[in-house]
Amino acid sequence: MRSSAGALTVALSYVVMATAWILFSDSLLQLLDPALQARLQSIKGTAFVLVTGTGLYFLVRYHLRRRRQHEEALRRSQERFNLALIGGNDGLWDWDIASGEMYVSLRGREILGLAQQGALLPDWLELLYPEDRELARRELVRHLRGDSERLDVSYRISRQDGNRWIQVGGKAVRDESGRAVRLVGMLRDVTEQIDREQRLRQAGVMFDCTSEGMLICDVDQTILDVNNAFCKITGYEPSEVIGRQPRMLASGRHDRTFYRQLWQQLHATGRWSGEVWNRRKNGEIYPQWQNIISVKDHRGELSHYVAVFADMSVIKRNQQEIDYLAHHDPLTKLPNRLLLNERLSTAIARSRRQEGGLGLLFIDLDRFKGVNDSLGHSAGDQLLQLVAQRVLQVCEESDTLARLSSDEFALLLERDVSASQMGKLAERILRLLQKPFELSGQVLHMSASIGLALFPQDGRDGAELLKNADSAMSLAKQRGRNGYAFYTQELTELARRRLSLETDLHEAIRYNQLRVYYQLQKDLRSDCFVSLEALVRWQHPTQGLVAPNEFLPVARNAGLMSDIDEYVLNEACRQLRSWMDAGYPLKTVAVNMSGYWMERGDVFGSVSTVLRRYGLPAECLELEVTEDEVMHFNAAGVQLLDRLSELGVGLAIDDFGTGYSSLLRLKRMPVNKLKIDRGFVSDLPGSDSDSAMARAIIALGKSLQLKVIAEGVETEEQEALLRGLGCDMGQGYLFNRPLPADEIEKLLGEPAHD
Repeated sequence: MRSSAGALTVALSYVVMATAWILFSDSLLQLLDPALQARLQSIKGTAFVLVTGTGLYFLVRYHLRRRRQHEEALRRSQERFNLALIGGNDGLWDWDIASGEMYVSLRGREILGLAQQGALLPDWLELLYPEDRELARRELVRHLRGDSERLDVSYRISRQDGNRWIQVGGKAVRDESGRAVRLVGMLRDVTEQIDREQRLRQAGVMFDCTSEGMLICDVDQTILDVNNAFCKITGYEPSEVIGRQPRMLASGRHDRTFYRQLWQQLHATGRWSGEVWNRRKNGEIYPQWQNIISVKDHRGELSHYVAVFADMSVIKRNQQEIDYLAHHDPLTKLPNRLLLNERLSTAIARSRRQEGGLGLLFIDLDRFKGVNDSLGHSAGDQLLQLVAQRVLQVCEESDTLARLSSDEFALLLERDVSASQMGKLAERILRLLQKPFELSGQVLHMSASIGLALFPQDGRDGAELLKNADSAMSLAKQRGRNGYAFYTQELTELARRRLSLETDLHEAIRYNQLRVYYQLQKDLRSDCFVSLEALVRWQHPTQGLVAPNEFLPVARNAGLMSDIDEYVLNEACRQLRSWMDAGYPLKTVAVNMSGYWMERGDVFGSVSTVLRRYGLPAECLELEVTEDEVMHFNAAGVQLLDRLSELGVGLAIDDFGTGYSSLLRLKRMPVNKLKIDRGFVSDLPGSDSDSAMARAIIALGKSLQLKVIAEGVETEEQEALLRGLGCDMGQGYLFNRPLPADEIEKLLGEPAHD
């Protein structure tokens, strides 16, 4: 409108001026001579053209100069605007709402991932993430309706080079009625800003939610901020520490040298890590694991210190508990084998330096397994605790009492003691343990076997000394339990021989070096040999015949008793079948059944197979088990005896009278024979007590309707006495020593038929 009005004003001015000139000049010419008037008329027209041309020239020149000035100002303004856009890294967009056309600057197209040429389609919302389209559309509608002063929305778009966050700002241009006719604005790629803000939020959450304490200090070491964990660990509120310095937390346990080295490393490397003891608000001193980091600004100058620390008091306590559990027995709270070995090694090293000595006692409870089996493991645990308390009564402050395994203890005396002092201490321990124990209302009598070893006489190091004390304890058990024994060189030789025998015993089983010998059993009423007992022997290829009391304990420790028992069972049944077929008057053969075989072997399966293999009636086989093992039977052991009895196999209790039989339990077991131990027969008939014991066992057997057989019969007087007491059978050197099968046949004489 302004340009048209200006042009009309100029034209009207020119018309008025030209008209006025014509009228004025014509009026003047009429006053002149006609001839002169004709010449002046031409001059007047020419003058008019020159004047108007000159005026037009200056007018056009003026307007062109003004236009160039405006264009230059516009160019400079556009250049500044473009530079501002480039400097701000923003894009420009202009949407003509009426036509639906949109202009987007080159930078805007670059931000949106569009081609550098071509118009943006009206469906530009399709560039947005589906989750962000509704938000962008809603904000756009609100602004177009006039509900918001400016359009300001952020959304995500997908580009070929990845996903980006875009911030769009703009403002609507409205007509006189307030209707939006145009929308102009800027757009910016804010992906990095969004990422930074997200990282800052995450850092803020971590700062407040982490379990590690954090504090931020300025370059003057003034605390600027702390997190929640700091307050929880130290007990201080933020208002109590902000503005103060971290030295308020110092415990006083570190000297100046410590802090000087800390700051030297922090200044040199920018970080420091280590254990620090600080003080809580309540005065408690506690350990921290602290990391201090120097923070520098964009110019590389120090701006802050950040300290992150963890409360190590719980960890320290846990480490102490773990160390305690690793070195102590959880039941008795005594040191375990690991801690004993450590203290033993330390004590030996100290004794070597001081040229002194020390003592070691190896304590093993007698018949502890029977307590667990009869009273239960809880009672056994209670007994172990009581035993530990009693032994501790004789210990000095420097001594170490340790529990090594189930019922084994060791007492280390870290002092120079003599053999006599060791013996007296062992006697005190035995007397303490002989006093009755009360377990859940039951009174229990216990005993122990103790092995004694001295350093340096009995061992060069801790392992050897402990091993030798163990060997001495085994000797004490062999001597009848409830006593003590010193370690000797003979025990070492015995241990080496046992190790050698164990190795050779594996070969003996593999290469059939075992032999079965037999000892006849005589019916004292008919005076005839009616049965025999199978006894195992070992024919060693270099050592000759090895006695059973030497290699059977080795076999038990090596877990070979099942193999030996099954070999004897098979060989005895095979031989009995042969003798019965030959016509010898033998009715049964007795085979020893070890507790190890019953617990870990398939006794019933082996017996059934062997009887079936040789066609023997089950009544021809008798299995013997010692009295001690009978008393240790659990429910599975009793069930096995019942199954064997139902099969028809005879069952006998060997070494009767040497254990602690329960008559009620004996009555419930399917036993049909008792064997009087040779210890009650050897002194007959001279010993009144042995005679009374033999008479009582025979009477017991008769009352329970059991047959009774006496072992160890060596004289005719013993035979006559036993016959007179009503004993059913006898076995011993009077009749024969254990012999091979062919030697037994010579004693039996000719069979009933060929």
